[in-house]
Amino acid sequence: MRVTWEDLWPEPLRDAAPYRGRDLTDLAADVDALLAACGKTIIREHVPRVAGEAEALAGRFGVDPALAQEAALLHDLGGSVPREAMLPLSERLGLPVCPEERQVPLLLHAGLSVVIARRRYGVHDPAVLQAIRVHTTLHARPTPLDLTVFLADKLEWDQGGVPPYGAELRRALDGGLLAGARWMIAWMASPEARLLIPHPDLRAAWEAFGIQAPISTPGEA
Repeated sequence: MRVTWEDLWPEPLRDAAPYRGRDLTDLAADVDALLAACGKTIIREHVPRVAGEAEALAGRFGVDPALAQEAALLHDLGGSVPREAMLPLSERLGLPVCPEERQVPLLLHAGLSVVIARRRYGVHDPAVLQAIRVHTTLHARPTPLDLTVFLADKLEWDQGGVPPYGAELRRALDGGLLAGARWMIAWMASPEARLLIPHPDLRAAWEAFGIQAPISTPGEA
């Protein structure tokens, strides 16, 4: 029996009526409803904050604010999938899975978000999809849109309260998006970040930005 992509998703995503929205307001409402139906309270609170921050950064640094908000609203929808289902779902969808993602399946949520953006919301702009895909890790050659969504996600993190690096990152942004990103990924290489394992895209970003990668990190095998 042929398995469609809808058959593989959490029930609220499978059963949701087709998306018929026309603008960012409709998109925000639909994303909020889906996250609520999936019981993802933390992500539901996180996403609109990231979208607001992305809009502010885009306006400040000359990035298209509509594209920044669109990517930000969609960036964490893969988190609607239970963590234990992320790896088998990614494999059944034919997504590439690297060894680090097998070890820490949560890293797969960005790729799953890309699939949802395409198939539910009809997003096909490569720039938006790339910004969604690299919002956790960045990569070696980020665009201004990539940087905007990545930094918005870090400034409005999903762990409650203000991130411990928030004030320093905002000061770094006085030098521009690249300066802010360099500061952020340097912090991610520090022991304070306590990464479970660095994703290959993050390692590539460290190399591109001239940041010494840690030999090992807490929790890394």
